[in-house]
Amino acid sequence: MQDYYTPKGKQLTIHERRQIQRWKLEGRSNREIARLLGKAPQTIHNEIKRGLVRQQVRKGKFQAVYSAQHAQLVYQENRKRSVRPIRQRKQDREAIEHYMRQNYSPEMMVKAKGVQVPVSTIYYWIHHGKLSLGKEAMLYPRKAKQARKHASPYFKPAGKSIEQRLDSINQRLEAGHYEIDTVILTRD
Repeated sequence: MQDYYTPKGKQLTIHERRQIQRWKLEGRSNREIARLLGKAPQTIHNEIKRGLVRQQVRKGKFQAVYSAQHAQLVYQENRKRSVRPIRQRKQDREAIEHYMRQNYSPEMMVKAKGVQVPVSTIYYWIHHGKLSLGKEAMLYPRKAKQARKHASPYFKPAGKSIEQRLDSINQRLEAGHYEIDTVILTRD
């Protein structure tokens, strides 16, 4: 049985990389470092492979040493390359910006003016700053969805609950306690 927590997609932080570097300089094994960090031994092995740099010990002699800073840079470069690059043709971008200046909506650009870019892509480019004009240039920018109201855990209702009423009231022998029984529900 494994002794470490392995959530999917969890990445090592720069702090954890610095700990790995310190422990490797102290001479600890990969398995021991994995146990200390709560990661899989293979994760530590891959991380050390990623962060190895050649360091000169003396003239003509080099040694491979783990560097947390180098490992972080390699990690960030790999993350940048893992994302599909945006294909944005110059003529499409110029046409979209031209129609935005004339207060056309992205839907009108595609339907009426024949811009060959999907509406969702145009909105993505606008919201993520891929065009020179931003959300402010739109005539009617989409409003963000309002957050739904959730019941407060600290809410205390005024008065007593129906379940806490006296047994004599539930027997309905006395007039004047029937108002709750005559309520008509509107939901089906």
